[in-house]
Amino acid sequence: KSGLIKNAEMCREILEKAFESSFVACEIHGAAFLGSSCLRAFRLGDANGTAVDSHNVSPTITKCWKVCSRIVNLLGKGLMHADEVIGNACAQGLVISFSYDGHDAPILNPFLYEGFALALNELNSALKKFNSIDHADPTRASTLIRAAGVLLAASTSGAGSRSNTEDVSVDLGPARLQCTEALFSILGGAAYRKDEELSLAVGEALAAYADAFGNAKWSNESEIWPDDYDEVFAFDLPPHQHVLYTLFQREVTHTNPLKRNASAAVLLALVAHASRQANLGRMDRAMVKQVSKNINLFQNSFIKLLSDPKSKQLSRESCCRGLAACRGLAHTLGDDGGILNERLLKAFGQTTYGGSAMIETESQARERRNERDGADADFPETEIGGAAGITESALGAFREMAAAAISLGRPDTVYSLLILSTSHSAWLAPRNRDKYNERSLLGNARAENSVSVRNALRPHLGKLVPRLLRACNDPNKHTREQMNSLWVALTGGGAESRAVITQNFLSTIDALIQDAVCSSWRARAGACSAISDIIVGRSWDELGGGGVVVDDDGEKMNTTASIRLIRLWRSALRALDDVRLVVRERGEVLGRSLRALTIRLCDPSVLISSDDTFLSDSDQMKKDREIEVQAEYAAAVSLGWLVKYGLNAPCPEATGICISCLLGIVDVSKPTTLQPVLAELCYALLMAMSGLEPAALNYLQVRAAGDSNSGGSGNDRYDNLERIRIQAAMSGPIATALNKCLEMVKHVDLETQQKLVPVFDSSLRTGAGFATRAATADAVSNLSNSCPSAFRFKGISSVNPTVRLLRALYYASERERGITAKDKMTHALGNLAALAPGSSVRQLVIKACKRYCESSGSNNDPSARKAAAATVRAIVVRSSNQLYDGGPNDIWRKKVLPVAFLGRHDEDTKVSTLWKDVWDEGGSIMSSSGRNDDTYGITLQENLLPFLEMAIISALRDMSWARRRHACSALLELSNSNILAPTSRSIIGDEDENDHDRFRQRAKSSSVLLRECTRIIARPRVWVGKADTIKAGSIIAGKWCSIAPAKGTSIDSLHGYYHTEWFPIVLKIDSYDDLFDGDGWFALNHSEADYLQDADCDVDEVKQLVANDDEYNGDESGLNLTDENEFEEEPDSGATFVKLSSMNTGVQSISFSGFCRLILDQGLKSPSQDTEGILPYRAAALSNLSNLLQSLVSA
Repeated sequence: KSGLIKNAEMCREILEKAFESSFVACEIHGAAFLGSSCLRAFRLGDANGTAVDSHNVSPTITKCWKVCSRIVNLLGKGLMHADEVIGNACAQGLVISFSYDGHDAPILNPFLYEGFALALNELNSALKKFNSIDHADPTRASTLIRAAGVLLAASTSGAGSRSNTEDVSVDLGPARLQCTEALFSILGGAAYRKDEELSLAVGEALAAYADAFGNAKWSNESEIWPDDYDEVFAFDLPPHQHVLYTLFQREVTHTNPLKRNASAAVLLALVAHASRQANLGRMDRAMVKQVSKNINLFQNSFIKLLSDPKSKQLSRESCCRGLAACRGLAHTLGDDGGILNERLLKAFGQTTYGGSAMIETESQARERRNERDGADADFPETEIGGAAGITESALGAFREMAAAAISLGRPDTVYSLLILSTSHSAWLAPRNRDKYNERSLLGNARAENSVSVRNALRPHLGKLVPRLLRACNDPNKHTREQMNSLWVALTGGGAESRAVITQNFLSTIDALIQDAVCSSWRARAGACSAISDIIVGRSWDELGGGGVVVDDDGEKMNTTASIRLIRLWRSALRALDDVRLVVRERGEVLGRSLRALTIRLCDPSVLISSDDTFLSDSDQMKKDREIEVQAEYAAAVSLGWLVKYGLNAPCPEATGICISCLLGIVDVSKPTTLQPVLAELCYALLMAMSGLEPAALNYLQVRAAGDSNSGGSGNDRYDNLERIRIQAAMSGPIATALNKCLEMVKHVDLETQQKLVPVFDSSLRTGAGFATRAATADAVSNLSNSCPSAFRFKGISSVNPTVRLLRALYYASERERGITAKDKMTHALGNLAALAPGSSVRQLVIKACKRYCESSGSNNDPSARKAAAATVRAIVVRSSNQLYDGGPNDIWRKKVLPVAFLGRHDEDTKVSTLWKDVWDEGGSIMSSSGRNDDTYGITLQENLLPFLEMAIISALRDMSWARRRHACSALLELSNSNILAPTSRSIIGDEDENDHDRFRQRAKSSSVLLRECTRIIARPRVWVGKADTIKAGSIIAGKWCSIAPAKGTSIDSLHGYYHTEWFPIVLKIDSYDDLFDGDGWFALNHSEADYLQDADCDVDEVKQLVANDDEYNGDESGLNLTDENEFEEEPDSGATFVKLSSMNTGVQSISFSGFCRLILDQGLKSPSQDTEGILPYRAAALSNLSNLLQSLVSA
C-alpha cells in the first residue's frame, strides 16, 4: 500500500499543476490515468473494509483515502479545463476510478464523499457549459455523459449523505440529483442538435444509474405517481423510479420536439438494459421489475413518438428497437406477448382478424380526451371514424409491417421487421452493436436472425413485395426511410431486389394496380410511384403475353399483357386527375414511365436482346418475327385504348401524356405495326387538332372579328387569326404525327388505304373546329396524289365513300367562314374530283352552279357564291380530265361555261376572278376537244352562243336584280364583240356552207336576245342596268339593219341562197305602229301585262330548256352536311335543245321603226312613277337611239 500511496501522491501533485499558468499536458494526461487507476485499485481492494467501519482505520489507510479524495476532486475540477485533451483525460480518469466489474456498484467509501461531491458539482457545471449554445461541444459532452453515468452509479450508495466538513458547500445527495438533471438537460440541448447520438449515451448513463443497486431495498419507493410532474416527488424517489418518472411525466410529453426525439433513445437504452438483464436471468433487479411494471407505458410512448410528425430517423428507429425490446422483456418474464402484440397491431391499424382498429366512437374519443385533458363535455354518441391520436401518415410504414405479419399468420414477425427496418449508423458502432442487436433485444422471443427471417419470408414475398414497394414510396418521408431500410434488409438491394421483383412481377403489378385506384390517397400515391419504378424495361412476355384485347371487361377476364397495359393506362390517367396534389405528381411520374414502356414495346428494334448472336438464321428470323408480332400487339392495344379513351380524358395533363405517347408510338412503329389501327389513329389525330386546341383562341378570334374599335374590317381580323391558328396547329406535334401516319399509308395494303376515306368524310362532318377540317383537307390532298387508288370505289351513288367525301368537302367549304380553311378544302376537292366518278363530279358542278345562281337577290349569300365559284374552278383547274366527259347533257358546254360567262361580271372581284379562270381554263379544253355538235363558230363565245343565249335569258328573267345586271353586262359584251352580228362574209355575199350555219346560228340568237331586250325595255320599271339592255339592243339592231329585209323582201332574194326564218329586224316604211312585224302594238296600246302574256315558240323553247335540267334540281335546306341531297344523273331526255335544222319558222321579227319608237318613248316619256335614276336612263335611251339611227345611215 505504501507504493500505492506514493504513486497517488505523485499524481496528485502533477494534477495540481494543471491549474497553474504553465504545465506539461502529457504529464497531466498521464497523471490522470495513473491516479485514477490507483484510486480504482485501492477502492476495489478495500471495497468492504473501511466502507463498513470507517472509525477503526489505520492512519496510513486514512491518508490514502484522503489522497484519493483529493485526486477525485482534482479530476472533477479538470473537467472544465480549457485544454480539451486535459478535460477529456480527467473525464476518462473519473470513469476509470469508479468503474466496476460486477453487477452492482461498490459502496462508496465515506472518505470519498467530500471529493466525490465536489467532482459531481464540477461535472454538473461542465455538462451545462458544453451543452450551452456558446460552448456546445458534442465530443466533450459525450465523455462527460459517460463519466456522469459512472459517477451516478457509484454515488447511489451515498444518496442523501452530507459532508462532515463545514467548509464544503456541496453535499453528495443534492449533487447527484443536480447531475441527473444536467443529463436530462442534454436531451434537446445545443450539443444534441449537433450530434443526436448523445441521447443514446444519456440513456445508457441513466440506465447505469438506475440499475446501480439492483437488489437494494428503498424506503421511499412509490407505486402511485402524480399525473403532473412534481420535482420534489421525483427527487425523493429511488434512482430507477426517479429516472422513469421524469421521462414519462416530463420528457416524453415535453412541448419541445427535440426533447421528445431525444427521449426515444433514452427509453430504448432503459428497456434494452432491462431486457439484457432479464435475458441473463437477473429478473429480480429493481430496475428490471420497474420497467416490466411500466411496459405498457414504454410501448405507448414508443408508439406516440413514432407517430410524432417531427420525429427524426434515430428517434423512429429507437422506437422500433424499443418495441422489440419490450416484446423480448415481456417474453423473458413469462408473458406470451398476446396483449402487447394486440395493442401494437391495433395501434398500427391492424388486428389478427384483418380489420382496421383505428376507429373509435364519439364516446370513446370523449373518454380519451377526458383522460388526457380532464375535460367533460356532453356529446351525443354517434359512430364516427378517426385515429386515436395517431395519424395515418406517421404509422404508414408500421401499418404495412403489421399487415404483412398478419397476412403471413405470424404476428411476432413484426418485431423482426421493425429491427430490419432500422439502418442508422449508430446501431453499427462497436459500442452499440452488441447492445441493440436482435439477440439482445428479443432474446428468446426472436424467431430467427435477419438472414433466417429473410429466407423464411421468401415464399411469402409475393404478398409482401407489393406492400413493401408501396410503402417504400409512401408520401411520408419517415415511412419511406423506414420501409426502404426494411426493403434492403429483406431483399438485399440492387440487383437482388430487381430479381425478387421479377420473380413476383405479375402478382406485384396486379396488386399495385388495384392499390393505385383504391380509396386511400396515400396508397394511391405509393402505388403509382412503385409501378413507375418496376415497369422500367419490361417486355411483353413479362407483362403476361397473350394477344390483343382492346377492352377490359372486368376482373373475370384472363389477365394478359393487353389487359395489364390497359389497366396501367387507366390507373395513370386517373392519378393525373386525382384530387390530391401528391397523387397527381406521382401520376405524372407514372405517366412518363408508362409512356416510355409503351413506346419500347411498340419498337421492335429495342426488343432484340444482345444474346441473339449465337442463334441460327432460321431461329433469328423466327424470333424477329415474334418480336414484330408482339410490337404489333402492343401498338394495337395502346393505340386503340389511347385513341378511344386517352384523347378524350377530361384532364389536360392526361390528354397531354396520351398525345405524347401517340407521337412516340408513331415515330418508332413500322407501317405493318400500325396497319390494324391506322384508320382509327388518323381519325383521332384529326379530331384532336381542334379538340385539344384551347377554347380561349376561338373566343379571341370571335371577339376580334366583332371588335369595331380595332383597325381593319372584322373579316380581315378573323381571317388573320384563323391563319395564325392553322399555322400553329399544322406545326404542332399532332400534325407531325398525322403526317407520319399519312406517309405510312402508301406502304400498307389497299384495303387499309380505302378505310381512310370514310375517316376523312366523318372528320369533316363531325369536326368541331376548322383546324380539324383544314387538316382533313390537307390529308385528302396528300393521299390523292400519293395513293390515288385509295379513292377508287365501285358505284356512283352516295354509298361510294369518295362521292360522299367529295360532297362533304363542298358543303364544308361552303359552310366555312375562314378563308384559309376554305381554300384548303377547295384545293382538296379539286384534287379529289380527278379520282371521283365523272357523273358524281358533274352532279356536284351543277349543284354548285345552281347554288351560285340562287345565292343572289333576296337570298344573297356572298359566301355561298364564292364557295360555288371556287368549287367549280378547283374542279376545272385541278381535274381537267373531267371536262372531256360532259355526260349525256354535256353540262360543261351547256351549263357550266355559260354560268361562268355570266359570273365573270359579278360585282365581287374575287368571285368574278374565279369564274374568269373557269371560263379561260374550261374554254381552252373545250376548244381543244373539238366537241361542237350542232353549234358553229370560231371563237369560244360564238361556239357556245346558243347556250350563252339561254343562260342570259334565264338571268334576265330572274327575280334577282343582280343576276339581271350580270346578264345585261354579258349581253353587252357579246354585242360589242360582234358575236350578235352577221358574219363578215354574209355582208359581202361570199360564204360557204359553214359560214351559212354560223350565220343562221347568229341570226337565231340575235333574234331571241333582241326580242328579250325589247320586252325588258317595254316594261315600265326602271332599274340599274336597264340602260345596258337598251344599249345592247341598239347594237344588235344596228349590226343587223345593214342586211335587214325592206318592204317585205326576204334575205334570200337579196343574196340568192340564204334561207332562214330568223329575222332579227326588218325595215318597213309603212309599219309605224308595229313593234313586231305586223302586230300593230303601238296602235293597240297593249299594256305591259298583256304583252307579257304574248309568247312565241322561242320563249316556250327557252322555258323548256330551263325545265329540262331536272336531273340537277334539288332543295337544300341549309349548309348542314347532314342535309346533303342525294341525286342521280338521268339519261338524256332528248328535249334539251332543238337542232337548228329543225327550228320552227314564221317567227315575228322586230320592226326597226317600232324599235326606234320604243326607245324614243323611253327617252321622252316617264315610264315609271319612280324618279330615281330617270334622267340617266333617259339620256342613255336617247344616246343609244342616236347611235342606232347612225348605224342605219352608215349601212
